[in-house]
Amino acid sequence: MARITFQNPDNGYTVARLEPTAALGEEVTVVGRLPGVVEGQELVVTGRRVIHPRFGVQVEVESFQVRRPSGREGVERYLASGLIKGVGPKLARRLVDHLGEEVLDIILEEPQRLAEVPGIGGKRAAAITRAVREHGSLRELMVFLQGHGVPASTALRIHRRYGEQALEVVRTDPHRLAAEMHGVGFATADAIAAKLGMPHDHPGRLAAGLEHTLGRAAEEGHVFLPQSELLPRAAELLGVPAARLEPVLQELVREGRLTLEDQGEDQAVYLAPYYVLERRAAVGLARLAAGPGLLPPQRAERAAAWVGGELAVRPSPHQARALTRLLTAGLAVLTGGPGTGKTTLVRALVTIARRMGVEVALAAPTGRAAKRLSDSTGLPALTLHRLLEFNPQEGAFRRNASRPVEAGLVVVDEASMLDQWLCVHLVEALGEGTRLILVGDADQLPSVGAGLVLRQVIDSGVVPVAALGEIFRQDEAGLIVTNAHRILHGRMPHLPRSKEGDFFFLEETDPQRALELVRRVVVERLPARFGLDPIQEVQVLSPMHRGVLGCRSLNQLLRAELNPAAAGGEGLAPGDKVMQVRNNYELEVFNGDLGTVLSAGEEGCVVDLGGRQVTYGPLEAGDLTLAYAVTVHKSQGSEYPAVVLVLGQEHWIMLNRPLLYTAVTRARRLLVIVGHPAALKRAVENAEPVRRHARLEVRLRQALQTGE
Repeated sequence: MARITFQNPDNGYTVARLEPTAALGEEVTVVGRLPGVVEGQELVVTGRRVIHPRFGVQVEVESFQVRRPSGREGVERYLASGLIKGVGPKLARRLVDHLGEEVLDIILEEPQRLAEVPGIGGKRAAAITRAVREHGSLRELMVFLQGHGVPASTALRIHRRYGEQALEVVRTDPHRLAAEMHGVGFATADAIAAKLGMPHDHPGRLAAGLEHTLGRAAEEGHVFLPQSELLPRAAELLGVPAARLEPVLQELVREGRLTLEDQGEDQAVYLAPYYVLERRAAVGLARLAAGPGLLPPQRAERAAAWVGGELAVRPSPHQARALTRLLTAGLAVLTGGPGTGKTTLVRALVTIARRMGVEVALAAPTGRAAKRLSDSTGLPALTLHRLLEFNPQEGAFRRNASRPVEAGLVVVDEASMLDQWLCVHLVEALGEGTRLILVGDADQLPSVGAGLVLRQVIDSGVVPVAALGEIFRQDEAGLIVTNAHRILHGRMPHLPRSKEGDFFFLEETDPQRALELVRRVVVERLPARFGLDPIQEVQVLSPMHRGVLGCRSLNQLLRAELNPAAAGGEGLAPGDKVMQVRNNYELEVFNGDLGTVLSAGEEGCVVDLGGRQVTYGPLEAGDLTLAYAVTVHKSQGSEYPAVVLVLGQEHWIMLNRPLLYTAVTRARRLLVIVGHPAALKRAVENAEPVRRHARLEVRLRQALQTGE
């Protein structure tokens, strides 16, 4: 390789000039993913010859192989390429002058001979040896994985994760990749294992399949799986009889990787960390529940009466009784649907606490939910990660049992989004005397992460619950709040016949025509009639990703209309509406954050997220997805000025009351449902509650009874 003119270290995208063999003539420019290559190496490149309108003839890389550099000039250029910090052209020349063309073999096999070169001490010799070894291991890993169809960018991430041990890990235990690395699926790891000759029923493969099945269940929200469900699911994945898995499961239990617990006629099977987390969550919640409230009952009643004169909106008698319950508890839940006055009670609670001189902390699981809480109370509110001071470098929270949150009252809004992992870190970071109030709507969809925290805290029967049912926030034309409560009670929503109001149903039974109707509503009707910005103020929701009326199809359609310069292209483009789909603590962006792409390319992109410009590298940009349309699940914790909800019969399996209720309550000013009336009816009538395998309510009762 003659020279590298550009290389992105995150994904290996490279622009380089190659000196071909004499038979091929002049230098040629190659572009594409060439992770780990440096100047001076010899490459065998397979690609497609193209003519770039600005840069002329290029070769787009499809695959490549790296040969060790040979010849004095090649070795010298390789060492001077920047591979080794502190080794430039002069030192590279001295290395070759003193040790010859075999300098790379000498470095790897006889590193002590580096002392023969003037100016190289022990530390520099060790650094040179380490860098050459690591680069050699990366090259070998690239060659090995390319032969198994693994992309170069994934190989680069594997090397970053395991370093010099990467190739050994891949060869001896490839299923570790699926278990320990995001983005490397079980199928990929299993295919590598098969090509390496691992038997179909090898115990290591079966163990990996069981753990993978439990990991997938956790992604679905389950904390454990019953053994009667786990074994058939894993057997189907692995293609072996379920009976073959029983001894492997028992061995995993003996090794401490899985935990078994009796639950009646069946056994609950946990990944060991999830078992520990569930027990810690119960113990932490029980400790708070056993603690004192802000006030004893009689003083709490007087405080509830007093605060009515301090607020612009006086609590109703029912709300005052609910407030008294919150004031007297160390741990309590405030729940209710839209318009029932949860915000009024939070304001009242905070007003009383501050009058008492108690430090108050307000928080929510997401940035958008925290901002809404701040706007509604007029007080600062943080994400839970900020409240607990998450340190991305350490991967840990700085606020914990040894350094608790400095507040006497913590109020967490949108608590239905609280998963088991975050619950544990929250309760363990609250010291003695701190009270916790969980505020949320238990009838909404549960958290994306594992667990059913809010619902099971309520169902435990041992935590005070202030449940609000009376509707206050409605007006003559407003149907969003009214219909949300009708849906909650299994009644069809009122569908106005006039063109006035805030709740509309546009019937269209044909999926393709419904797709076109969504386009007209978003792009033409809502901007023309209500003056709404179709990108910033209108959010399309769908129950699913796939299908004619799924988010993928809707995103393609709406992108072509709202950002035509990007239509048909691969990857993100300037002007695209995007959503962050995974927490990234280093960038301080979180699952569900919405933004607009400002610039994009192979090197990554820059996104405006609520007025803050965030620079994404190419690997980080993989956590962004188009968001002209998003799933109802991804909309949790957010509100939008206008929502267009798409309901088709193709969504049948996903349609239920919590999903519809969650979607309707995302709309602040306007809701339009487009789709099949049978789908709407199905969603209203399908009251089957969300079922997740979790035992927090049982453990919470036990912890309060036993004190441990």
